[in-house]
Amino acid sequence: MTIDDLNELDHELTLAINGSDSIFWDNVMYTVTNTFSWTIVIVFLLYIIFKNNSPKESLVVIITIALMIALADRLCSGLVKPGVGRWRPTQDPELMYMVDVVRGYRGGMFGFFSGHSCNTFCMAMFLSLLFRSWKVTLTLFFWAATTTFTRLYLGVHYLGDVTVGFFIGNSIGCLSYYLMNVAKKKMNIVQNRFISMQFTSSSYLKSDMDMFLAVVFIYLFTCFVHYLVDRKHASIMNKQLKKRYTKDDVNNNPHQVG
Repeated sequence: MTIDDLNELDHELTLAINGSDSIFWDNVMYTVTNTFSWTIVIVFLLYIIFKNNSPKESLVVIITIALMIALADRLCSGLVKPGVGRWRPTQDPELMYMVDVVRGYRGGMFGFFSGHSCNTFCMAMFLSLLFRSWKVTLTLFFWAATTTFTRLYLGVHYLGDVTVGFFIGNSIGCLSYYLMNVAKKKMNIVQNRFISMQFTSSSYLKSDMDMFLAVVFIYLFTCFVHYLVDRKHASIMNKQLKKRYTKDDVNNNPHQVG
């Protein structure tokens, strides 16, 4: 199979996943893809880290997370995207008129590889290794997978973009966790180990893990409430935008008419 064959398959699979006729799912995907909407969950994670560690160790963990996200973001947006220069589906001249666009959202010019996929999976991997709770691990990877899927649904990434982001993100997460432990050893930071049913194997309270899950479900509930409040406005907006883009497509591509 040649590169052109793989590229064509990537296009076909992406178009198969992209969009739907459901205003409900349009709104859900548009909300979930915005990583800022997960701020309340991230803030609670920081609370768990400070509660279960000494101030010095907590600071090392937070600095590691900050450097990890900065590395993932700069590698993707600052180096690879402009270097490779692969169009997003919504910006690709050969494909953009076949992509189902939600609320006029098309993203930037280039999309390889996916920053959302890389960032969310590196966070999921790192925090899973940190907390050692199977329930939290499943939740984190479900969050990362869902966020990644929204990029395909919205048509702002190819399947190949998010797949590469998945592998790079998990690799960065593992590497960051390893380097953090090396740094803690050099700084003589010894984590207290508690052998009890109340703690995970990495000495985080299981009750805190359960509280984290509760915060995630509360967030998902607020997303649903937001949808109920905003669905009428979003429905009108989507219809207007799709009508506008359809008109623009015909004007820009008169040879397609008929």
